[in-house]
Amino acid sequence: MFLKMRSVSVEDAREIGASFAELAVRSTIVSLRPVHVHAIVSPTAGFFRHPLQVQETLTWLRMIVLDTAAAVEPNPESRIAVHVARYKGHPGDLVSEILETLILQEGIQGEPPYHFILSLGGDGTHQEILNMLVDLPGEVLERILVFRLPMGTGNDGADVADLASAAKCLLGEGGIGDVTALRIQPSGLKAMYAFNIASVGIDAFVTHTANRLKTRFNTDIYRKIADVSVLFYPLLFPAKTLSIDITLSDGRLEHVSGKYVLTAFGVSGHRSYGNHKWILPGEENLCAITDRPLRTKLQLKNLLYAGKHVHQEGVLLRKAHQICLHYDAPLFLQYDGEAIRLEKENFPLRIELVSTKIRTQRMRSF
Repeated sequence: MFLKMRSVSVEDAREIGASFAELAVRSTIVSLRPVHVHAIVSPTAGFFRHPLQVQETLTWLRMIVLDTAAAVEPNPESRIAVHVARYKGHPGDLVSEILETLILQEGIQGEPPYHFILSLGGDGTHQEILNMLVDLPGEVLERILVFRLPMGTGNDGADVADLASAAKCLLGEGGIGDVTALRIQPSGLKAMYAFNIASVGIDAFVTHTANRLKTRFNTDIYRKIADVSVLFYPLLFPAKTLSIDITLSDGRLEHVSGKYVLTAFGVSGHRSYGNHKWILPGEENLCAITDRPLRTKLQLKNLLYAGKHVHQEGVLLRKAHQICLHYDAPLFLQYDGEAIRLEKENFPLRIELVSTKIRTQRMRSF
């Protein structure tokens, strides 16, 4: 049975952002130069639908901040700003304002401050923020550090596994790494980016439907919709032949075609989506699954949730650098939890791995 969503106050969301910012200004990573910490909090993220969890988090955060403040002085040249996202797209708008300050007012010469952006939200919030940064020149990005905290429903694209690890990361157990992205280019549309997994087919349709409903229910709506979609998706989108041109990681080319109902491409292997559904459980970063009878669909669905689908018939796994998909009908595309419908004129669809100069803080073992 669905439970109606409850929310917490904006003040609670703001306090959580401010608390993590207080830890950030005491981080050894930003201790040697001026730093502006921007905590961007999305109060509509899944974490904030659980009032008891929020209050428990606030309790231990208050203790950690008090203990840390007594033991570690903040960077004397630090500033904190907490931004509460008010609408979809607002995290990206806030980053745009930060960039305007960084580029137009501070310039990029001399010894300007770092801008440390804490993204306190779900995968959609993280994606909006990184999308604003991905095309910036290196001399700008070298003054920006991002930290994606796991405060969504699934948190498949966060830099740490949980909020306790986020606090430890900020207090010295973290390192810095570059972000790899997927550049997604549908024919006739503007390019877009994903930082976890992009996919087409039934899972993208489930994402589209879940996004329309998840703000109304406090549950794993993705899984419930996926369970139902196995039955009616073929009626809405009958399987047709999908051709895939694959550029493998070693440079070799491969062409496959079949009635693939799901094709998922990640920035690496060992990745999940849709609230920890392990579509890419091994080293391979490409998975394509063919259509099959209903009985075996149900069996495969349960195996897929646990990442145990890899040896099943009709499951293609590859290490790939680029894919190009050819299809003659509409399909849904999802990228880091956002979903759009592609028409047949939007194919071929090209997706490729690209390196970026965006830097994020993360646990060294994550």
